[in-house]
Amino acid sequence: MFKWHCNSYIYTNNFLYYIQIIMKLVDYLSQQFNISKRLAKKYIKEKKVLIDGKFAKENLEITNIENHHISLNIDIKKIEYNLDEFIISNYENVIFLYKPPFMHTERHKLEDSLTISDIVSEHFKEYKLISRLDFETDGVIAAIKDGYKPENVLKKYLAVVIGNFPEDTIVFNKIVYKKRKKVKVLEEIDLEHLSNIKVINSDKNYSLLEITIFKATRHQIRAHLSFLGFPILGDTLYGDKQYKRLMLSCIYTKIDNFEAHSPKKENFIKEYQNLISV
Repeated sequence: MFKWHCNSYIYTNNFLYYIQIIMKLVDYLSQQFNISKRLAKKYIKEKKVLIDGKFAKENLEITNIENHHISLNIDIKKIEYNLDEFIISNYENVIFLYKPPFMHTERHKLEDSLTISDIVSEHFKEYKLISRLDFETDGVIAAIKDGYKPENVLKKYLAVVIGNFPEDTIVFNKIVYKKRKKVKVLEEIDLEHLSNIKVINSDKNYSLLEITIFKATRHQIRAHLSFLGFPILGDTLYGDKQYKRLMLSCIYTKIDNFEAHSPKKENFIKEYQNLISV
């Protein structure tokens, strides 16, 4: 039985051994709250799982589990927001939203603040996100209706990089990643995930670039620019210069015949102009 109780999640099931309880909790929490099994296991290790009011221990064996009370205690923040601040355009099959910087696309933890996936789940239950933006990246993000299969996707980004970028170029280098934060760029060619880079302006050791991609892979733009020797300003993972945010913004997305422009594009450009005016 699962029920809400005092800002905590209560779940009870029948298993003989504690390791079986752990696996069941992990599976259940992952499915019920759309979180990773890794996070569910983390909650257990962080002593947020209790058995009969006591912190669960990994080596504990329990019989007659139906006679015990198992709980996962998580404080959930009350989320209030104005939907109009996030919706860019709403078509029959595609919804375009604006994601501000310092906001997760998807919920990483149950305690997280508002995410774009929360908005889609609450107001557009027949839709699902088909892309994501990094925490500090802002811009256009799309959700498509169940059953709709896009044929063509195009995205344009603005990025401020460190250094005077010499000329327009296209990067074809393959990107690989394992279970780690940082990806690796190889000399091997990958025509499927290319980054078409156009120089908008270059001055005082900072360049404003427009990057077009058709099919993205993890950290593609960040990794490709760093590979070329021009890391994005504020990207401490692929560069080393601190800034108030990662200077990357998705300014335009087109899915088949549906398209949307970021309402904050000019703000991003102004930030670059302020940077080089100093």
